[in-house]
Amino acid sequence: MKQTKKIILIIIIIIIGIIVGDSLQALLFNNSPIIKIKINLTDSNIKYIDKGLVVNHYYCNNNTEKTVFKGTNYNCLSNVENKKIKTIIDKTLNTQDFACLDVIEDFYQDENYIYYFNCAKGYAIVVVYEDETEEKVEDALKKGTITISDLDKYNITYGKREIKNN
Repeated sequence: MKQTKKIILIIIIIIIGIIVGDSLQALLFNNSPIIKIKINLTDSNIKYIDKGLVVNHYYCNNNTEKTVFKGTNYNCLSNVENKKIKTIIDKTLNTQDFACLDVIEDFYQDENYIYYFNCAKGYAIVVVYEDETEEKVEDALKKGTITISDLDKYNITYGKREIKNN
């Protein structure tokens, strides 16, 4: 009977040690826990979350990652400059006799689609912030200061093609 209790106690200690070790390595090295469930998110600033037993690891659309204890409210936008969008403009529309190379120019990719312009004009599609600073749409999307839905809101024309997963 004592032998059985010792074995059970050792197993419990080993399990607790694995959970604590997994959580500590995730926090210390800011990476995903080994024991986890992956939760995909859409229409958010978060690509997905690896939910561990004690910690969660966030993968953000602005290519940042963060490991936090469960119950901690984490927002991927907290890592992004807090700039407010004034407008998004296509400067080619105001250019008389504008001509551009007739090539597909990819400017952003998410888990489902690759977004592109029908010609090489990505340099002229800019986000104008309330402080009057400007940034190329491609850069703003990578940082997470805007989303694809913002392009729709400001009537920016683009195409998208589905990513085929084999």
